[in-house]
Amino acid sequence: MIKHADYMNFRRKLGIFALGLLLLVVSASLVLGAPAEPAADPLQLRGEIIVDSHQITLGDLFLNADDMADKIVATAPEPGRRLALHPATIIRAALANGRQWYNSDNVQRVLIQRPGRRLGALELSNLLTRKLTEDGDGMDYELAISGGAAGLFVPQTAMSDPYVEHIELNPANGSFTAQIVPYDGAKPVTLRGRAWQLTQIPALNRRVSSGEIINANDIHWISIRANRLGTSLLREEDQLVGKAARRSLGAAKALRKHDVKTPDTVKKGELVTISYNVPGLRLTSRAKVLVNAGTGDTVRAVNVSSNRTIEITITGPGQAVAASTQTFGG
Repeated sequence: MIKHADYMNFRRKLGIFALGLLLLVVSASLVLGAPAEPAADPLQLRGEIIVDSHQITLGDLFLNADDMADKIVATAPEPGRRLALHPATIIRAALANGRQWYNSDNVQRVLIQRPGRRLGALELSNLLTRKLTEDGDGMDYELAISGGAAGLFVPQTAMSDPYVEHIELNPANGSFTAQIVPYDGAKPVTLRGRAWQLTQIPALNRRVSSGEIINANDIHWISIRANRLGTSLLREEDQLVGKAARRSLGAAKALRKHDVKTPDTVKKGELVTISYNVPGLRLTSRAKVLVNAGTGDTVRAVNVSSNRTIEITITGPGQAVAASTQTFGG
């Protein structure tokens, strides 16, 4: 016969077991009965991917990145360039941020474009020449870039202009090396080339016909390389003003000494008085000039007394001096 104490102990244990079982059932019902949190939709890849910063984010790649849009995936290409990402790289980045991209279209590579504005040779040359002028006491230069300028772009959203950080010129051969920063935050790009110092010379601002007299209003100054001056180029305005064009001359072109002449003082066939001076004696004769000539020109003429062809130098209207004593022979 079961003793009363044992019976009471059994009932107590049975009650504890029943209570534990009840708690277990209630807990399970709460867990199983609670509505499950819906999983995020699979990521949808954009049809065209364009970035405007130096980093690629999930928001750049996917239409529905939502609160994960700012998560960085990779470094963006340089402005004006493209980058191809392997799908596995993108899948790993999505998983790392609790999202899924299944690549159901079996994309082999994902192209990312970063728009940019190309820096042209003229713009770069202007930047470099301004820097050289600033560093070279105001001297002007002509430049030819030989390396480093190809494919240099700046972002379309850049808030700053490109600038020259440093330029070094070799005066012996004119070669230069420069570092240009395309935009704030970009790494300097090295450019190389040659520079020529320029100088100003007078030229014409319009076409001038043969024989036409040049006046001060016709002058226009142009720049040429200093190493191309030579000895025959006209360098001063007074070498042109008051002169006559020997031939038709174009505008904005370097002119040489043989392009102009003193205006004709005598015409072909005109009679001039020729003087020949010796100490205590002054002789004169008459001659007919064979060509148009200006003051200072030495030309051929026919002595009307001897009918001999001689050389004379025109000194003014109707006046000349003998180039030698042959004038008075015969």
